[in-house]
Amino acid sequence: MKTLQKLGLFSLLALLTLPLAAAEQIRVLILDGRNNHDWVRTTESCKATLEATGLFKVTVATAPAAFVKAKPGKPKAGDADAKKAFDAAMKAWNAEEAAFVKEHAAEWEQWSPKFTDYQVIVNNYNGPEWGSAMKDSFTEYVMNGGGLVNVHAANNAFTGWDNFNEMICAGWRGATFAKRIAVDDKSGKAVALVDADEKIQTKGFGSGHGSKHVFTLKTRDAAHPIMKDLPAEWMHASDELYHRMRGSADHMHALASSYSKPEAGGTDMHEPMVWFAPFNKGRVVTTSMGHIWSGDTSFDALHCVGFQTILARSTEWAATGKVTIPVPQGFPTKDQTSIVEPSKVVWKK
Repeated sequence: MKTLQKLGLFSLLALLTLPLAAAEQIRVLILDGRNNHDWVRTTESCKATLEATGLFKVTVATAPAAFVKAKPGKPKAGDADAKKAFDAAMKAWNAEEAAFVKEHAAEWEQWSPKFTDYQVIVNNYNGPEWGSAMKDSFTEYVMNGGGLVNVHAANNAFTGWDNFNEMICAGWRGATFAKRIAVDDKSGKAVALVDADEKIQTKGFGSGHGSKHVFTLKTRDAAHPIMKDLPAEWMHASDELYHRMRGSADHMHALASSYSKPEAGGTDMHEPMVWFAPFNKGRVVTTSMGHIWSGDTSFDALHCVGFQTILARSTEWAATGKVTIPVPQGFPTKDQTSIVEPSKVVWKK
């Protein structure tokens, strides 16, 4: 009997020393597979950041493969023979691409991850529109309380999908799409503008960005769980600063913004960088941070401790409505960036 009691006590102690069980961890689904950015390394970095906190169990759902054969190179101007060969090569390339798309069309209609198995989706997708079944299940998932976090170019996608536009509030859109959204520096609120309100009107009114550079994030809602205990201002590592995003400010809640400097190709206005919106019962967070191109050698935007903190806290909040993740050691200051690979970020003080 004493032996059994000892074994029982030993088992209890062993359970108490185990890490969070999979059932207790927040279930996260990352969507990727298509993006004009390096979606493979973006997913790898975001997954590593979330897992390093110990709070999340991460699964990845990747879209059906794209047609990867490179387009023929354009000939030099004035070379008639080369132009004729190029036209023939392009005709053949277009035919191959069309055949590939036709052959794999059914895969797109069938690609529909079971969203309800997860508490939150981290969206790293920017590509062809999903099949109707997937769009419907995605909409229902978020409406019924599923969390959604959109990273960088994910807000470029689905221009014609009304539900998605309502979820993200503002995205990378053309000059005639809805309203241009900025952040009023005095109130800290998201506001809709007309073209005449733009301080710089020489580069068109569609979404864009200047050169990659280091820039400061300004906290706009210090009481929100995602932003709680973060500095009022902090320096983000070199990244693209999206500007002139377009959509609706009606239900958009700005959490942080950045001043878009004209000398870096910006707008001379404050642009939203982190924001959230309700979508029925769902919580949706979007950040335009997190850029990396294929071939880039720098992970600075993704390895910025500030970005990693926003990603992790946004994912927890979108899933649960609260944030327990502490501000990690080495968080950026107003004057200093902080770039640390995910496995080396210290989340517990």
